[in-house]
Amino acid sequence: MTYALPELSRVGTVELLDHDRRPGTATGPAAPGSLLLLHGFGDDKTGLRPIGDALCPAGCVAVYPSLRAHGASPAPKWGYSPLDFAADVQRILDPVPGPLHVIGYSYGALVAAVLGVALGPRRISSVVLLDQSFERIPDRYEADEWAEASFLKWHYDYRHLLDALDGLAIPVLSVVARQSTVVPEAERARLLARAQSGGLFSCVLTDGTHQSFLKHSAIEIIAEFYGRTMETCT
Repeated sequence: MTYALPELSRVGTVELLDHDRRPGTATGPAAPGSLLLLHGFGDDKTGLRPIGDALCPAGCVAVYPSLRAHGASPAPKWGYSPLDFAADVQRILDPVPGPLHVIGYSYGALVAAVLGVALGPRRISSVVLLDQSFERIPDRYEADEWAEASFLKWHYDYRHLLDALDGLAIPVLSVVARQSTVVPEAERARLLARAQSGGLFSCVLTDGTHQSFLKHSAIEIIAEFYGRTMETCT
């Protein structure tokens, strides 16, 4: 199975994300279509590959970008908001069959939510958010090499993205670790309450820490979400 290069690869001045596209091979419970998997800070395109291998069915494709400044992707001096990251991903998606089911971990989950709102339900069929806060927590800001990203993450409230995804009728699953250092306990309670209020948002608490998702502990939870809410692969 081969796929064309992104259309913007013809423009020599555009630096595109390094990414892989792998044909689906899942034989058990799987996603009902192609997948886009977005890693968190400090990782690269290989970080969520076991999840994609487990959930992407034959006849579909899993897309694994290395986000900007990660892996072999370009590292500009500025532009580390979730909007910048989402635009990077959009630039590589034109040759990928869709609609896509997006899975994002940590900061990649925030990017996944932005992408779902920006591209809408004709391009994005569902969004899975693995252990990411969407509320404003300015005390978390860190003035390190990721200072811009840290500021643009923690100083803004992104709960409206969840509202927008619901308004677009895009199913969303939020999976939060019980020992998470990223999603505060009070926010977890609000996420669970949101899930009980109707709509297409669901939330599951799972044992472990923020890092547990790198061991791909959420595969069964995601597969169950797809089984509940999605149709067969098209």
